[in-house]
Amino acid sequence: MDKKIVNLATELHGHLAPGIALGLRMSELALSRLSAKKGDKHLIGISETARCLADAMQAATGCTLGHGNAFIESYGKLAITIGDTRTKRGVRVALRDNAGNFSALMSKWMMRLGKLSHEEEDELSERLLDMDKQYFLIQDIIIEKSQNFDNSAIARCSACGEYIPENLVEKKNEGVYCKACSGNRYYKTL
Repeated sequence: MDKKIVNLATELHGHLAPGIALGLRMSELALSRLSAKKGDKHLIGISETARCLADAMQAATGCTLGHGNAFIESYGKLAITIGDTRTKRGVRVALRDNAGNFSALMSKWMMRLGKLSHEEEDELSERLLDMDKQYFLIQDIIIEKSQNFDNSAIARCSACGEYIPENLVEKKNEGVYCKACSGNRYYKTL
């Protein structure tokens, strides 16, 4: 495992958690199977959990939320997919049901049988960086997502006056409205 990538993921996440190490190993396996390299502009990354794996995938592949080629499909699974948007070919890497046999610490962490101490987390994380392929389900798949980079024209919301891409506006009553002004907001103003 490339130490620069491990360091980048660790800095991004704040520490080398088991999920970071696992996500790095999964990304490494997927990239290798695709014969792809980090930073390829045609890559797309999908994490099936909104937890540590997503940070690791971004660091290992160069697929990021800001580039519009990293996604979270919150299935709650320890799995990631790396794909090529040109060919739609992808590789999904998930844990096999025998992954708990990797070590007692892995079983404890994976099945949430108790909180790992810092020392246990460190030990498991280091071991996961080189986890054997036998513990992974590696599937060749067809991806049904594409990069999410919006180049549509810009519109001005009739209510708040903020600017938004036209493909995100809602049209009603002769006006165009952003999601927030259409009633779909995640916040309340004070």
